[in-house]
Amino acid sequence: MARALASDQRAASAGGDRLGAGFGLLIDRCAPISFTFEGEPCQGFKGDVIASALAGQGRWLISRSFKYHRPRSVLSMAGHDANSLVQLPAEPNVLADRHPIAPGLVVTGQNYRGSLARDRLAWLDRLGRFLPVGFYYKAFFKPKGAWRFWEPRIRALAGLGEVDLQAGHGYYDKAYGFHDLVVVGGGPAGLCVALTAAEAGCRVLLVEEWPILGGALAFARCGRSPDGAEALRQELVEAVLAHERITVMTDAVCNGCFTDHWLPVIQGNRLHKIRARQVVLACGAVEQPMVFRNNDLPGVMLGSAASRLMRLYGVRPGRRGLVATANEHGYELALDLLAAGCELAALVDLRPEPPAGPLLDELRARGVPIHAGHAVYEAIGQQHLQAVRLAPITGQGRCGDPLRPLDCDFLCMAVGYSPAANLLWYAGGRLAYDQ
Repeated sequence: MARALASDQRAASAGGDRLGAGFGLLIDRCAPISFTFEGEPCQGFKGDVIASALAGQGRWLISRSFKYHRPRSVLSMAGHDANSLVQLPAEPNVLADRHPIAPGLVVTGQNYRGSLARDRLAWLDRLGRFLPVGFYYKAFFKPKGAWRFWEPRIRALAGLGEVDLQAGHGYYDKAYGFHDLVVVGGGPAGLCVALTAAEAGCRVLLVEEWPILGGALAFARCGRSPDGAEALRQELVEAVLAHERITVMTDAVCNGCFTDHWLPVIQGNRLHKIRARQVVLACGAVEQPMVFRNNDLPGVMLGSAASRLMRLYGVRPGRRGLVATANEHGYELALDLLAAGCELAALVDLRPEPPAGPLLDELRARGVPIHAGHAVYEAIGQQHLQAVRLAPITGQGRCGDPLRPLDCDFLCMAVGYSPAANLLWYAGGRLAYDQ
């Protein structure tokens, strides 16, 4: 067990170093920032978030899961998951993949006993099959009076972060705004809508939760060209920022859509109460994970997370990876990983036949093994991914015998998306599936 742990730690420290020119859109390499994680000094750059700064130093283990104390790390790099929750001195459950680092910031992991790397409660994971949801409310009420003994012990294991009851109050205020059109989402669709409406004479407010405009154009590839997306982003952003009838709010979150187009927008310590004649929701999509054994192991991440690490923060997601996909975005990601100096153990396509085209031809020309009609059967490792086992797909929801393990220290899942339609549902809207 000790040898396996040491091997996992070496695998974790081997990847995740910084990339050079052409990567790291959000960071300023001339402005280093020092902070601490788990009491140890760490360093990142201005523009880094906690998770990217740690990954830049090869530190992937961020926290522990709620119930079984399983290791947790980067999954979406966009705040779309609970894998990266960390503790700040006066604030629990902070998203490490969205919270920027600052000089002297003190960060610790959550939900462990002893140390983050050697959690004394990690043995709970072995009891998973015996601990179904809510079992303790049924099992510990007998004999009569037993709950009085068990309740304080169970409650002590519940919860994640720790609340500082002595934390001081911050300063918060509010402001009001009135616009002809509010566009929520500063990706390519939102940028085009804002420009079209402004050209028609509307006073437009564009709300974007990230510090820069462009959405996926900031980290995605356009076909075979690694720079095509960034060129288009710059063109759209420059036009929007130059237009006198468009007001832009970045680092701003619209967290509701109420009657008569009343929108609460939070930016920093200020709540903007916005009224609009019309609202356009252009919030994009959220990438979905694959389902397989140990798919929560550190080193297993969404394809968009790997792209964000490279393009936005200049961090290599690992040394030797594997891409599992069901669309052309996985092929584009594979080319980006090669451009970042990563070795690819394989590209796994769930579809029976990979689509012919220049992306497939280029990957084959560069010697990347393509496994069509296969799925990821399981991820192997203790605290970090060490290998992946594949299996042929034999039918709907069925796989054949798993193949021999492929060594890798990261796995990117690029299999599909769901619309980020939260605000639409909030307003009573509905979505329908269209094949």
